[in-house]
Amino acid sequence: MVVAFIPEGLPAAVTLVLTIVAKRMYKQKVLVKSLATVETFNFVSIIATDKTGTLTMNQMTITAILWGNQGEYMVPIHNIDGNTVVNDESIIDRKRPSLKTNYESGALKDLLLGACICNNATMQSSSDASEGTENPAVETTDENITTETTKLVGDAADVALYHLCQDKCGVDIENVRKVNPRINVVPFNSKNKFMITANLLEHKTTNDDNVVITLKGAPDFVLSRCSTYKTDEGSDEIPITDEFKQSIQQRQEALGKSGYRVIAMLQQTISNNEYMTKMEEYRKSKKETQIVSDEPDLNGLPINNYCFIGMFSLLDPARPEVPDAVLKARRAQIRVAMVTGDHPTTAAAIAKKVNILSKEVSIDNGIDTFKIERNNETGETLARLMRNSNTVLETHSVGELTTNIDVKGIDALDTNDEQKKKKKPNICSRLFARFRFYLSDPNQAKSVEKLNLIPYGVVVAGGDIPSMDDYMWDWVLSHQELVFARTSPEQKLRIVMELSKRGEVVAVTGDGTNDAPALKQADLGVAMAAGTDVAREAGDMILLDNNFSSIIKAIETGRLLSDNLKKVAIYLLPGGTH
Repeated sequence: MVVAFIPEGLPAAVTLVLTIVAKRMYKQKVLVKSLATVETFNFVSIIATDKTGTLTMNQMTITAILWGNQGEYMVPIHNIDGNTVVNDESIIDRKRPSLKTNYESGALKDLLLGACICNNATMQSSSDASEGTENPAVETTDENITTETTKLVGDAADVALYHLCQDKCGVDIENVRKVNPRINVVPFNSKNKFMITANLLEHKTTNDDNVVITLKGAPDFVLSRCSTYKTDEGSDEIPITDEFKQSIQQRQEALGKSGYRVIAMLQQTISNNEYMTKMEEYRKSKKETQIVSDEPDLNGLPINNYCFIGMFSLLDPARPEVPDAVLKARRAQIRVAMVTGDHPTTAAAIAKKVNILSKEVSIDNGIDTFKIERNNETGETLARLMRNSNTVLETHSVGELTTNIDVKGIDALDTNDEQKKKKKPNICSRLFARFRFYLSDPNQAKSVEKLNLIPYGVVVAGGDIPSMDDYMWDWVLSHQELVFARTSPEQKLRIVMELSKRGEVVAVTGDGTNDAPALKQADLGVAMAAGTDVAREAGDMILLDNNFSSIIKAIETGRLLSDNLKKVAIYLLPGGTH
């Protein structure tokens, strides 16, 4: 009966139209992995997007080097159009010693040394490099002349530090790495927010080769690892104080409000004998204990007692087409939420530039935040809901917490896939559901009751997410404009799940292996072409240009598809079957 009611030409017409639309999306730099995904575009109600590389150009530039309380060197850079010089000052003009002199001694020397050796950016030939910045190189032989292209490959921040050392400061970075060889490394990851390297120093102060250990990471994560800091002159190490930490935090906040990302550089030097002793102790402890610890595995390298050397500020311009794309999404009743690992101040500044925190809502009405406080006497956890960081709206006693999500590797993906296979309906049910879908009004569909939105923005720090109960999630997700900062991949997955629980159809972007669970969990997983193989496999579609505006174009095309398919269904309905 059900099959007889379906117009005979509907399945073929639907498949044909979906195929045409998928090809059109490919021309718009969107690769759809299955035709069923195209239908999802029509119902997306919120997009949870990364910042770096999606909303921004992922072309970072060092704008300033900072050390001590007052030390600062503004790096000459050009703005986006390549015409106007933003920082047209040299280090010599600032009545400081020349760069060559500073490279031989002081904090600036240590900062540049750290930028060279605590850095994974490398030059690769065009045949080996898949991404990076191009640099022409010419190779000649006796028989003919061939032109090769080399690329600087690595994380955008590492590439920016590489350019600073080599192009702005005249440092031969490859030679520095050669004479200060790396002997150990802890790679950067989204949970720790830092990278550590150990290198043999070129110059010897004792009979043993000294080992310099360099830690590079987010200031708010690594400042607590320091016991000393270098003065503005850069020659002495002084015990770190609360006043100095506060001054560093204030400088980070000031830079963040202008949209700059900040990286801190820490350092400590030990003898070669001491380093070998640490490595031997580490190997023994790995063999003797199998206990899983919450502390990160640092390959035997120290986590504390570093000297704070200084900071770098980086500028990553927003993509020029993103602000209009965000406004277009808002007009289509689609919210755009930023989910990033950057500092909350930096995230909020970029969100304002790309209209995620708009003038009409967040700037004119206000931006909400909250602070988690714990009463040591009663053990009670309190959340102070605040507006514009100075007005307390409510003090909420945090109740029962939702079980924290623990996702490791890709094991969760297999579980999700098995669940989806078990729930897969038969062919008759799918055909009837599709026919009913194209004749129905999506706005009248029964679903989970959505939250009533309030005309304010909200900025949430990832560190506070584990303390949020259902009341807090309702309050946060009821805001029209959302920014989540300093988030981990596990917290990103939690955000997607909480949005889905409240009736939202979620599209989420991701590019890393740890983003795969969130991509799988979302109604529409959007992987970046520049991402890992695991992320691309987990996503429902791939952005070939890594550009947020392409998502909006795809949703626009998907909604047009829905209207056209509804017309096709109505046209075929009178004919029925035979």
